[in-house]
Amino acid sequence: MEASTLFYAVLAALGYIALQSFFMIGVWISAHGDTEKKPDGKDYDSEMILFPIKKFLTQSTKEKVFYEGKYLQQLVERIKVQLPEFEFSFSEKEILMTREHPNYVQFVHLLNERTPRIDPNLQVELRDTGLRFYKMYVQYRFNKYLRKPIMQCPVCMSSVWSIFSYWIPVIYVFGLNATVIYLGVANSFILAAVNWWIATSRPPVPHKA
Repeated sequence: MEASTLFYAVLAALGYIALQSFFMIGVWISAHGDTEKKPDGKDYDSEMILFPIKKFLTQSTKEKVFYEGKYLQQLVERIKVQLPEFEFSFSEKEILMTREHPNYVQFVHLLNERTPRIDPNLQVELRDTGLRFYKMYVQYRFNKYLRKPIMQCPVCMSSVWSIFSYWIPVIYVFGLNATVIYLGVANSFILAAVNWWIATSRPPVPHKA
């Protein structure tokens, strides 16, 4: 193969990768946005054309997970480091300090102030029997291997969308062989890198006032 032919072949391949990436990033951007809760309780969705599909795929619920047993014990040890001025006992599920305790208000105030040093996602629930600690986790309706490659993750999208941008047209034209498979795998990983670069280089979308 002549050098000029090889050069143009490489140039064409890079151009095709760029076109595929622009297409995938375009799909991702077209699904951008969030759902805002209006004062009347109804949803106000992003007006991006593909957002309804993204909203359907990213349906989720929030799960409250409490610290218990040895995990609470480990947390309490860290809390004692942050609040050395207080002495308190704890059970398998909570710190045994109630509103009747003379230092309750001060303890809760400093606890809320200093727990972010331990974990910014750590939350405290005040109960009649004591203080319980928990974290919130998002549980999605659809598996990440379905929702992320479709339009939630630009890097992941290189796997699914390359079916239409590479595998179907290339196999149709050249047939299925070892070279096509090798280049297809390389194409997917290169696209992942290009999509990541474009997505992370993109300036943040300004929010409405």
